[in-house]
Amino acid sequence: MTSRTETVRSRFRLPSILMLLCMMFLGTACQQATNTPTNAKATAANATVAAKPTETETKPADPAPVGKEVKPADGPALKSITPPDGAILGGVLNDLATSLPAPDAGAAKAANASGTVTVEIVVNEKGAVVASSVVSGPQPLWSAAGTAARQARFDPPLHDGKPVKVAGVLIYEFTK
Repeated sequence: MTSRTETVRSRFRLPSILMLLCMMFLGTACQQATNTPTNAKATAANATVAAKPTETETKPADPAPVGKEVKPADGPALKSITPPDGAILGGVLNDLATSLPAPDAGAAKAANASGTVTVEIVVNEKGAVVASSVVSGPQPLWSAAGTAARQARFDPPLHDGKPVKVAGVLIYEFTK
């Protein structure tokens, strides 16, 4: 009977030893976890801490906006477009356009009309025309002038180095 008892004890001895080792290991790991500070970035009270860099030190300065400086122009107020808040009245904008498509000349010939057509526009901060309204000139030419004005493109307008919206006019000359 002793041999049988020894066999039973030897069978349970190895798993018991493994279980004991696992508990010792887990106990040590748990004890180490409780001894470490909960905030891994915590420092001792008498340790010197480097000052946080200021915002200008951490990120490079924004590059200067690319565009064309626009100065407010004297002139009559716009008739049909209310400029958005913060927009600059730029006067006649023909010289500032980087792309100023010519209006359809066929419209003038078909209508047997000629003259000057004035189109009020608003240019956004990216240089695109976002609003347009024909305010004067021979009425048969309004459609062609309005279409050409909406296709105009500008360098992004700047005022004091900051992007702004600009309201002004484009003037188109039609001949027969």
